[in-house]
Amino acid sequence: MVAELYPWPAVDGYRHRLSQIVGGLAEAGTVDVVGLRRPTSPVPAPSPWPGVDRTLAPEVGAERRVRDWLGEWAGGGPPRRVLSTDWTAPLAELDAWRAHDYDLIWYSHVHTWWPVHHLFPATPSIVDFDNLENLALRLRRRSPLRVESGAGVTGRARAAVRWVTSRGFDLVDERRWDALQRRCAGEVERVVVCSGLDADRSGVSNVTVIANGAETVPDAITDRRSLAGDRPTLGFVGALDYEPNTEAVSWFVREVFPIVRDHHPGVRFRVVGRSPGPVEWIRDVPGVDLVGPVDDVRAELDRTDVSVVPIRVGAGTRLKVVEALAHHLPMVTTTVGCEGIDVVDGRSVLIADDARSFADACLRLIDDPELRQSLADAGEQVFLQGYTWPGIRRRVAELAATVAGV
Repeated sequence: MVAELYPWPAVDGYRHRLSQIVGGLAEAGTVDVVGLRRPTSPVPAPSPWPGVDRTLAPEVGAERRVRDWLGEWAGGGPPRRVLSTDWTAPLAELDAWRAHDYDLIWYSHVHTWWPVHHLFPATPSIVDFDNLENLALRLRRRSPLRVESGAGVTGRARAAVRWVTSRGFDLVDERRWDALQRRCAGEVERVVVCSGLDADRSGVSNVTVIANGAETVPDAITDRRSLAGDRPTLGFVGALDYEPNTEAVSWFVREVFPIVRDHHPGVRFRVVGRSPGPVEWIRDVPGVDLVGPVDDVRAELDRTDVSVVPIRVGAGTRLKVVEALAHHLPMVTTTVGCEGIDVVDGRSVLIADDARSFADACLRLIDDPELRQSLADAGEQVFLQGYTWPGIRRRVAELAATVAGV
């Protein structure tokens, strides 16, 4: 396994998926794991999986400065994200592993495969496209410009210039990601995506679906007719230094939550996740609790009455959606938020894409105990039928054995 981050501790959605895939590979054979350790990474922890033989967590410094990679990008090089990481030190450490006779290399992300694959040119390979990066940039380009109130004319002008420049880069990189993903798929045995929807969108033929999942929760609250506390509580869980999550929380607090509060002044909105700095401003909004990181997200989900997933940009599938289903939680989500997950509007979730409709859906669930219960029951069945980690690890093991020819 070669990954852009070291998997353990699995403190976020990416590392959680990564850890579970390593667990599946370990069911097929012994595994060596290489994952980059960045300045903000937690102290590496041991693998929880028997069968992991060796681990390597090479350090990388801060991202390369724009002036260091801009010439290569301007000359038709790969997308900015690929160029921003300096792989010099990791490749030097990884070079010693070339002598090992591997049966399979699993690369987590195209931008990990790109700088490393030349070290193992003859080894069967799988690349995890857990996000289709071209699609993510397309959705990002469609998000509107937002300027903080009080920015003034100069501040607004600067924000507009930054927005236009960034979207121009995104347009170029959207096309380059599509080309790079297709090239990668043409050079490896198999690529993996998170859903059948992404399999169709990928435009490649050697694609396999390995979904995102969650652990079963045997002691989850099953009665969602009663509120968890003395007032209705809406909840969001997600890394707050990740742009789709930051945009989602900001949009919900600015445009959706005031409508909900007009009808239910006592309602609370709890926001849980690491690195809350980008949304620090919501701490002063009445009714909003910016919780930040927690040791046990299960406790937060237990005290939540309605999970909200107001994601409007990004790609892939959302672990937060699957975790809410596993915790028997009724949910309001956008179309983008639940893409690729086998939920149905009105049966297992409520789906709404504009502020008024999203607020109305939240209000329906706050006011209707029977609807909360029916959605929670149906959502849990969706989870059990296709999104449990043990079942996903088994599919990873089967795929690895097939591609390795063992």
